[in-house]
Amino acid sequence: MKCDICRGNIITKTQQSYQYKECGLDNVYLKNVDVRVCESCGEKNLRIPGILELHETIARGIALQPCPLRGQDIKFLRKQLGYSAKQWSAFLRIDSSTLSRWENEQQEIGPQSDGLIRLLYFRLLDESTGKVTCDPVAAASAAVTPACFLKVYVNMDNPAVYSYKTRSIRTHNTGELALS
Repeated sequence: MKCDICRGNIITKTQQSYQYKECGLDNVYLKNVDVRVCESCGEKNLRIPGILELHETIARGIALQPCPLRGQDIKFLRKQLGYSAKQWSAFLRIDSSTLSRWENEQQEIGPQSDGLIRLLYFRLLDESTGKVTCDPVAAASAAVTPACFLKVYVNMDNPAVYSYKTRSIRTHNTGELALS
């Protein structure tokens, strides 16, 4: 295989952990993902089989996380369902400018809105797929702990059944981070 940029040789390497910023989230890491690298210019391209399934797995991990939703989380969930900001804000019964401030992290999301977004995500997902979610959505929504940040690790070993693990990082008033 040849590089599209310099026509050099491409080799495939399995990378142990890759921060998947391309999805729009800064806390998603892919484990054991294949990366195609040009031996000449160093250009890298991910090889992601089943990207739709991967994004569904990431969305489930985000919606079930024990940490408050961030703007980028809300935006990812909205886009995963295929809704515009106007449609999503209508479902939430908020002004689209409020949603914009949430998604751009200019305004904090209250705990009631956080819970509503999670429940609405799964309800709309169920309606669009015709399947009922078996995840403990209500319990996860009620168990959100303030002042933590979540990292999502998706195992890429089996694209037919992606799995994820989360690692929460609790923040303290001192600004220090503690893993849990």
